[in-house]
This record gives sequence, structure tokens and C-alpha cells, in this order.
Amino acid sequence: MARNKAIRFALRWAALTLLGWLAYVLLRALWTMIDLGAQPYDWLWYLVLIGAGIGLPACLLWRRPCGASIRRMSIVAYVAFLIAAIVGYYGFGQVTHLDLGNAAPVRISFWTGMDFRHAPETLLKDLSDAGGRVYYGAGGYYPLEGDRREALAASIRRLAEFGVEVYLATPSGDNFLSVPVHQEWIASTQAAAAFVRREGLLNVRGFIGDAEPPLGLAPDILGAERAEFDRAVTAYRDAMATIRRDAPGLEIGVTAVWAHYVDRLDGDADLAVLMRSPVDPPGEWDFVNLMTYSSYFAPEQRAYSVYLLERAMARLYPAERVSHLIGLVGGGMPGEPLLDFDGLVRDARLSRALGVREAGVFQLDGALAAFGPDFVRRLSEAVNDPPNGTRVAVPFSRPISLAFFGIAAADAMLDILGSRAGLLIAWSIVSGWLARRG
Repeated sequence: MARNKAIRFALRWAALTLLGWLAYVLLRALWTMIDLGAQPYDWLWYLVLIGAGIGLPACLLWRRPCGASIRRMSIVAYVAFLIAAIVGYYGFGQVTHLDLGNAAPVRISFWTGMDFRHAPETLLKDLSDAGGRVYYGAGGYYPLEGDRREALAASIRRLAEFGVEVYLATPSGDNFLSVPVHQEWIASTQAAAAFVRREGLLNVRGFIGDAEPPLGLAPDILGAERAEFDRAVTAYRDAMATIRRDAPGLEIGVTAVWAHYVDRLDGDADLAVLMRSPVDPPGEWDFVNLMTYSSYFAPEQRAYSVYLLERAMARLYPAERVSHLIGLVGGGMPGEPLLDFDGLVRDARLSRALGVREAGVFQLDGALAAFGPDFVRRLSEAVNDPPNGTRVAVPFSRPISLAFFGIAAADAMLDILGSRAGLLIAWSIVSGWLARRG
């Protein structure tokens, strides 16, 4: 008898502990959604779901004699919550319409690795008229010596003739900017800074790294490599300080996925540690770029993905420091889904309507091959000089919202291993007391 009682107590204790932690994860994710500008018809659905998923189990675990009526009421509430969850899943068919009439023109930039030495003047003029920059994938020119150095310098000077500014996308070996290859990226960026100074390339405005999880390595779920991560963060900060001292006026920025940026909200770096790819920390970038690729999603979901991400980034960073990389339209990893021209125009118009200062297209080579030599001009005209009364429709998409919520929940879940471990211990003690009373 005593043994059975002890077992029931242990099970209730464990259940209450897990239920409390689940409540923390879901409510923290909900707060992230609200904080980053999700509309009420979006985030209220999660509140209903949390009430149904947490409230009934909590009531069933409470075993005091007065609990029968409360249990009956909770079942009624649970059914009501389920009905509301089913009805509200599609956001009541909400479609947001954004007007381009009063929106400032958006700067349209392009990522590329093409050789501009013999590029047609019409293309170079179109790039200049688009008002954007060229983010130049310089990896193919490394090491910056001999003929390669001369070819890259000549290509950049050709762009300078048409007033096109350049940011060099410096390589980190054969991998993405991440902990295992951080020294390679630092060395290549320092080499690029020396190259720019030596060649007197005044239209080069700075450098950008591509921060993503490293290829060929599993996520560091338990944070076992945290010490190496911290060393990489320190090395980034030291390198940025050195480059700014030796090459004043040149900017240093990063392009990354959404998980890197949402990670900063709760004051820790657990998602970055998981991905083995620090972005914030180290922070201190002169500009940040988000890979706002909608081509990964179904056509009916794409506008809402861009809408959510761009509104969220506007709340996290000053507008002048943020740009968005839209596409894909070619030149990515093998098998990646691509946007058609109309989809690219919609995403760029949406960026303009939301007040984004700069939208970068990934990437120019593939777009020219797919859409023709006048691609840049047609895109710029469609986005910044559309017919009067042009609006952008953004239909609500629950799958996109769930993906957004899921990343926030994953960030909160990782807190158990780091910044909120003390909270979990405290709650487990309270859970034991409640289980004993119940």
C-alpha cells in the first residue's frame, strides 16, 4: 500500500514538473510571437491551444476532494477550447492588403559571383538604376594572388564605372561561417581588407559572411562544444575590431537564417550553440541580412512567410541596418526550390510595402539565365514603378505561423540546459509539494 502510494506520488510529481516546463515553453513561444508583431487572429489561437493542452491535464492531476466539479467544468472548457482551435486554425480567412502608393522605393541588390569585366553596359546600367549593391561571392578568386587578384580587381572597377557599390562575401573554406571554420573566415576577410586597400577599390563598402550550421556536423544539442563556441565569439570580436582599425570606413556584416536572430530575444545563445554558428553573440555587426527565402514553402504560404519575417526583423533591428535576401531564383544548393518571376516581384513588392530599405536577390547569374538579359530592369520597374493602385495580398497561413512558433518553442526548450535551469529546479521542488498535497 505504501509502495503504491509512493509510486503514485512520484508519477504525479514527474507529470507536474513536465507539465510546468511545457507551459513555460509554450507561453514563452507565445510571448515571442506577440513581441515580434504577430496579429491577434494568429497568436490567440495558440493561447486557446495552450489552455486546452495544459489546463485539463493540470486539473486531472489535482486530486483533492473538491476537484470533481472543477474537473467537469474543465472538460466543458476543454471542448470549447478544441472547437475554438478548429475554427481558428485558418485565422478566419484573414487576408492583409498592403498598398504601395506611399511606400518609399526599395533598393534592389544582387548576390553574384559573375565576372563583370566584359558584362554588357546595359546590365551594368540596370544594376546602377536599381539603386542596390552587388554582394560579390569572392570565394572563387581565393587566394587573392596573381591573375585571380587582378581579375577580381578589374571586375570591381568595372562596376565602379557605373557607380555600383560592392560588398565582398568572403569565404570560410568550403563551409558556412561557423565555429569549426571561424579562423578561415577571419583570415579571408582580413586578406580581403588588405586587397581592397592595396588596390584602392573605393566602391567596396565592406564584407559579409554567410552564417549557417556547418556542413557535415550534427547539431550540438547538449552544448558540449560551448567552450569552442565562446572562443569563436571572442575571435570574431577581436577580428572586427582589428579590421575596423586597419580599414576604417569598411563595414562588416552577416547573412543568416531566422533562428540566429530570434535567439537574441531571451538573452542567451542556445540556438546559436545548437547550430554551431554564432551571430548574436558576437553581435556588433554593422549590418545584418536575413535569408527571407519563400521558395521553400508552398505558393499559398510564401507571402505570409515574408510578411512575418520582415515585420519581426523590423522590431529587432533599426531599419537602416537590415536587408532581406529574397528568392531563390538560381545558384543555390543543388535541388533547392526556385521562385518564378512573378513570385520574386511579389516578395520584393511586399518588402517595399513593409518599409524594408534593401532587398537582395539570390542570385543574379541564375536570374539572368532564367528570365533574360533585361531581368534587372524589369524587376526594378515592377517593384518601384508599378501601375497605380497596386496592392500586395498576404493571405494568412497557419503552417508558416506554426513554423515560426516552433522555432520560438525550440529556443525556450533549450533553456532547460542553460539560462533557465534554476527555474526548472525551483519548479520541480514546487511540483513535489503540490503532488504531495494533491
